Amino acid sequence: MSTDTRLPVPADIEVVEGEFVDDTATSTGTADPGSARRSIATFLSDTARREWAYAREGARVLRSERSAWFNSSLLSDEHVRAEWLNTRYAEWQEEQKQAVAKFTERAEALEKQAGERAAEGIGEDSTPKDHERAQKGAEALRAEAAAWREHVRGLEQQPYTGHRELTAAELAAHRREMSNKRRWRAIACGVAGGAAIVQFGSPALLLGLSGGLLALSWAKGRISGWRSGPPEVQALDYPAPPSPARPPSPARPPSPARPAGPGPAAATAPGTTGPVFTKPAAPTATTSGPDTDFTATWTPAAEYAAPAGAEGGLDCAETALLTEAMLAARAISDGVVRLASPVSITRMSNGWMAHVVLPNGAGVTAETVLPKLGQIAGELGLDRARFFLDPVHASAGGNAKTLAVAAFDTDPFTEPRRSPLPDMDTVDVWADGVPVAYDAFGALVNLVFKDTSLTIGGASRSGKGAAIRSIAAGGLLDLRVNLRVIDGKAPGQSRWRDLAASFVDEIGTRGAKRAKILLEALVDDMGRRGAILNRYGLEQIEDPKQIGELGGLELVIVDEVAALTSDKKHGNAIRDALAALSARGLAFGIILVLATQVVSKGDSGVLPRTVTGNIAWKWAMRTTDVTESNMALAPGAANAGWNASTLDPAIRGMGILLSDRYRRVRGLWLDGADMARMIDKLLKLRHAAGRLRGQWADPIEAAMRRLAAGTPLPTYGTSPEYAEPDDSFDEDGDDLDGGAEGDEDGIYCSDGDQDDDDQGVEFTPDGIPILLLRAYNEVEKAGGRMHTGPLAELLGYEPRELGLAVNGYLRDVGVERPGGGQLRVPGVERPGLGYYAETLKEAINRYQEQHRA
Repeated sequence: MSTDTRLPVPADIEVVEGEFVDDTATSTGTADPGSARRSIATFLSDTARREWAYAREGARVLRSERSAWFNSSLLSDEHVRAEWLNTRYAEWQEEQKQAVAKFTERAEALEKQAGERAAEGIGEDSTPKDHERAQKGAEALRAEAAAWREHVRGLEQQPYTGHRELTAAELAAHRREMSNKRRWRAIACGVAGGAAIVQFGSPALLLGLSGGLLALSWAKGRISGWRSGPPEVQALDYPAPPSPARPPSPARPPSPARPAGPGPAAATAPGTTGPVFTKPAAPTATTSGPDTDFTATWTPAAEYAAPAGAEGGLDCAETALLTEAMLAARAISDGVVRLASPVSITRMSNGWMAHVVLPNGAGVTAETVLPKLGQIAGELGLDRARFFLDPVHASAGGNAKTLAVAAFDTDPFTEPRRSPLPDMDTVDVWADGVPVAYDAFGALVNLVFKDTSLTIGGASRSGKGAAIRSIAAGGLLDLRVNLRVIDGKAPGQSRWRDLAASFVDEIGTRGAKRAKILLEALVDDMGRRGAILNRYGLEQIEDPKQIGELGGLELVIVDEVAALTSDKKHGNAIRDALAALSARGLAFGIILVLATQVVSKGDSGVLPRTVTGNIAWKWAMRTTDVTESNMALAPGAANAGWNASTLDPAIRGMGILLSDRYRRVRGLWLDGADMARMIDKLLKLRHAAGRLRGQWADPIEAAMRRLAAGTPLPTYGTSPEYAEPDDSFDEDGDDLDGGAEGDEDGIYCSDGDQDDDDQGVEFTPDGIPILLLRAYNEVEKAGGRMHTGPLAELLGYEPRELGLAVNGYLRDVGVERPGGGQLRVPGVERPGLGYYAETLKEAINRYQEQHRA
């Protein structure tokens, strides 16, 4: 509300009092009326009267503005709205600033501890073992500090997404709050002014105050641009999101939308078509890392929203029941629970969901209420399978007292939910992540390949394989991802054989050896990646553009890791490599996904503490007992109500996810026809982009081939020769001149180490026995002939076992050894059984001819 106070120019005012009228007007010189009369006439001149009129009008304007300042009803709605929105934005900025300072301080403390830990290993009485242990501890602390630094960078880059329009009740409340603040401010100024007058009171001070008020009144009336009017509306200093689309007609309820591109898409709550849940589009400490917040938010469809009640729709039967349950469970001590806004409740056929605000006082916040989830559910006559609480992040319009609540008559996870990946053309795993599961609120849970590794634990047939399918398929949709698969329970992951950059599926010691070589090659590759980042003065990936220069993101999936770490010969080396990758790999773009039925911990367990302590996300499917549940999640999880052994075994893929907090989720379904379509799409996509194994220079596979452990070329249209990296590194970082070993056709075989009798026969894609090809390579390098004993030692066999295997291959294609196998080798005095390179080459050629036929 405004008042038009523009003034006309004051008109000349004639004086009619006879006392001041000169009635002796003559055209000739007249007598001077006297000095007193001239002074009075000057004082009441036109200029003085005009300036006095300005001062009086200015005083009236000041009185009008004083009334508008104290009376909130005179403020425009637009002004109150803008002040409310900017106040929320300022509060968010302050929270963000405090969080940045908090986590920066934590990172600095860890870096300081790392320096102290490293110094412990260089003392005079330190042994080399002490030095190595101290350096490893310091590296782990630096890695943790780097994770916090990355988290801080994410917070600093996070845009504001909490813009929302306030309701009529909020508008009225903020108007009253503004008036109260102004009144108290005026009272404080008055008290201060009165105290100054009492303390320094004098006629000069009072005269100065009066003169100042008079001057202000004169200026207010004199300056034409300084007028009372509508208070200036502050411009919003952040972009407001676009207005929501018009809700569908109640006669035609909306159908669930399928995602059409990368990133999480809108998801409908299971069993309903009403509320549409979405993950905040802005990067939040979400996506995955320390203290990351993932909040399910939604916009209810109009026909499902609760009607406004007598008190603005903030009270309803559901909030009344929730209040009683929280009081009985001692989650709150007094007050009532109210809806966050009149349209923040969604009622469905099998339950309801809402955003609620906790009562003020007694230090009640979302963090104090969440541990009481089980007791509150019991007071409502429900259980943990049908009642859910989740904090609402500020980016979704929440605060420390805002909770998302869901209560169902039946378990909302009963019906499986199809993965959106088959309908997506690409995925940005760095920015948006891969959708792997959904929670009780219907929101997609995304695994971001940026600062998150994952362990998956659970009994057999509990849904671990489905989770791995979603992770692998989503990762492959991003062409920057190099998938490395180690299958400890072959053939569980054979579908990825042609798509993976490296693939290990041998069981027993043979598979453990190849897994060890692969993991150690990844550990060595961190040096190459670190050298590239050092050129930019960086310790970790900070810009997605650096991913391509490093050679891509490495997604390492190990299914049934217990089969590898329990190997007597290579288990310790595998554990050490996993520990190194989990501690430092994320900084260089190496992500681990480790799945196992038994997640025993300890220095000699399936997954030692040096591995589990550096992996942020832990997903527990159904376990056999409480102990296994705690091992898969964290000590004490079951006592807090998160016990994976109580999950319904009939619901495969159901699990408890520990990221920034605990929550129940169910893995998205990807199998059958969708899986077949997904594999076909990925093969065509990656082949066209030159990103299938053998089409691009892969330093990891090159390192594996140098140790005779490379992965055979895929059977899907690719080159018969490997593309070699421009710059190869061995374990010491020295350049190597040698390329891949192979026959003259450029075929290279994988590891042929047959330490187990039950390994069977393996062939190259051209039908050549791998062991025969390896034997030929070694004999050819030795000069064309070699005795069986030295050859068996090179290939890792017993001489008798090697002779039986190779001789069997020769007999199968009708090749005989000259002289019955007896031959002389230069430098060896006595003859012995062995092989000529020509004999082995002849057998190889016959195997190739048979394969072509």
